[in-house]
Amino acid sequence: MNGVVLWSDVRQHKAVIWCEDQGDLAFYSQKQPWSSMDLHEGDLVCFDLTLQHKTRLAVNPQVLEEAACAGLAQRLTVAGPLKSNREQAASDLPVSAQVIPFEGSRRRNGANVCRAVRERSGG
Repeated sequence: MNGVVLWSDVRQHKAVIWCEDQGDLAFYSQKQPWSSMDLHEGDLVCFDLTLQHKTRLAVNPQVLEEAACAGLAQRLTVAGPLKSNREQAASDLPVSAQVIPFEGSRRRNGANVCRAVRERSGG
């Protein structure tokens, strides 16, 4: 799975990742503090996805591009939640989607890039 890190705490080795399948967010928590894997907000990552107690967990993350989507969390916050159909109808505005641009990120074949990164790292 590919995704973008929306939030991270480098000291605690934790992160929240927005997944490419637009499903629930994935949570990352590094168990070994001596490892050098640090995820930062905006990093484009690939990872294995597991489900534990109805929570999506990111395992074995690999950074594909650092700061590829810097500022994405702030842009999502500014965009705010979409109104429900009832709220939208009450305001007499047409229902439409809000598109958040991924400026600065490059389109890549995610599966091939993820596979290539893992092969280079021996994973």
